[in-house]
Amino acid sequence: MNLRKLARKLIRVGHVLSSSQSRSTDSESDIPRHSPSNTSPPEIHNIGERIVCSQKGSSVIRAQSQISPQVTICSLPDEVLLDIFEFCLLDLGKLRARTWPKLVHVCQRWRYTVFASPLRLDLRILCKDGTPVGKLLDVWPPLPIEIQYFSVDPQVEENIIAALEHPNRVRTIWFSEIRMPLESLAAVMQEPFPELESLFLHRKWPGPTVPALPNSFLGGSAPRLRSLHLRHIPFPTLPQLLLSSNDLVNLHLVRIPHSGYLSPEAMAMCISALTRLTKLSISFESPASRPDPITRPPPPLTRAVLPALTDFDFRGVSEYLEDLVAQIEAPLIDVIEIEFFNQLVFDIQQLPRFISHAPAPIPCDTAYILIYHDKVSMCFSSMRQPSYTQFLTSKISCRGVDWQVSSVAQICNQLSESFISGIERLFIEDSTRVMFSTTFQDVMEETPWLELFHSFAAVRTLYISQPIYPDIVSALRELSGETATEVLPALDNLYLQAGSRFRSEQKDIEPFIIARQRSGHPVSIHPWDGIH
Repeated sequence: MNLRKLARKLIRVGHVLSSSQSRSTDSESDIPRHSPSNTSPPEIHNIGERIVCSQKGSSVIRAQSQISPQVTICSLPDEVLLDIFEFCLLDLGKLRARTWPKLVHVCQRWRYTVFASPLRLDLRILCKDGTPVGKLLDVWPPLPIEIQYFSVDPQVEENIIAALEHPNRVRTIWFSEIRMPLESLAAVMQEPFPELESLFLHRKWPGPTVPALPNSFLGGSAPRLRSLHLRHIPFPTLPQLLLSSNDLVNLHLVRIPHSGYLSPEAMAMCISALTRLTKLSISFESPASRPDPITRPPPPLTRAVLPALTDFDFRGVSEYLEDLVAQIEAPLIDVIEIEFFNQLVFDIQQLPRFISHAPAPIPCDTAYILIYHDKVSMCFSSMRQPSYTQFLTSKISCRGVDWQVSSVAQICNQLSESFISGIERLFIEDSTRVMFSTTFQDVMEETPWLELFHSFAAVRTLYISQPIYPDIVSALRELSGETATEVLPALDNLYLQAGSRFRSEQKDIEPFIIARQRSGHPVSIHPWDGIH
């Protein structure tokens, strides 16, 4: 048995004993109970190994051929017991705040051992749904506080206020669904929270009008904040708060209402000092949140560098993205996810420059285009990496295959040659899984597939799903003679999703296959099972 298994076994012992004590003495297991001073610690039978201890962090597990039939916890030095507690709680991660109270309910020795090292064990009091917060904070030592409520409504308002009345101790605030008036919640969060590390405020779908967080929120300062997640919550004075949050690692501004709109210039300025930021998400509720075309400034001569940023998510209009990435650089960017609202023209000339600074020793070699009822998605990735990696994902919210393909063609035509020229495999799939009717095919005769294919000159293998196949074949059949190699000149293999019409589909594509063969660039046809 290794240290991990032994630690978990001790925790299970603590859980069983504390549960039995809870049933006999108190219905609230998180409230500490006073046990007699002569409480004996439990015994663990047949542990199967002996623990040899030296200094902190150097406990050794040594298997023995001759095992004592009974080893008690009493034989473990306090330092070893503390090592085990620390190891197990560290392994539990976010669940540690729910677990450590079970240890102090076992016996006095365990209680003294745990409370003697609150910093080492990172002890925190968890205030959650169903917890009598006032009573809980009165009986526990003045430890740091984590506040986690998945549904914030007037019924739990008293408990939440009781927890927030200790701003110097609060480390985490997690409100998953805020159903109470936002101004009521903000009113009790006007003081600085100097120890706050994580803030998650998720408001239920807010409706047409949403009150904004005031500039006095958190006293305008959160110096230890490392993670900030706001959803459906306007916060126009966010830049002021971020001026004090230089250690921020994760910033997620999700579904920003139009009333909380921040210009690209203001957004770039408030994140420019966040040198430890690794994940950034910015998304808007409405396409109305866009820069003023009259006052849009030219790209700056210098840009702010975000040296630690690896993940960037954006949802909005292309003009906002352009103006934002024109002002920042992220040399370590590894994953980019973009979702555009439906618009006639997509302007992304600055995006290729932003991408070009990514440390991609192996260029993307695979592209996916997935067509849905209400959006189209494209993904650029590398299959040459040891693990499958998606580098750039872009979605466009629009309907109609002709509009969807035209939008994707605009995006691909503006991506830098160095980025898209390495694409050798192209997958196209209609994820609606609905076969087009003859009438629908007639309407789609002008779908700009050829315009899209012009961007993929290096593609050697093309995969086409069955539902979208007739439309693409109609476009490829137009190519003959010298024009047969003007589109997809490097194409060697064409995979068609296998189905009952596979043989007839082969005949449909024959004019294109013959034209390619005559041009000296033959293409082979293969069956395909589709994307799984």
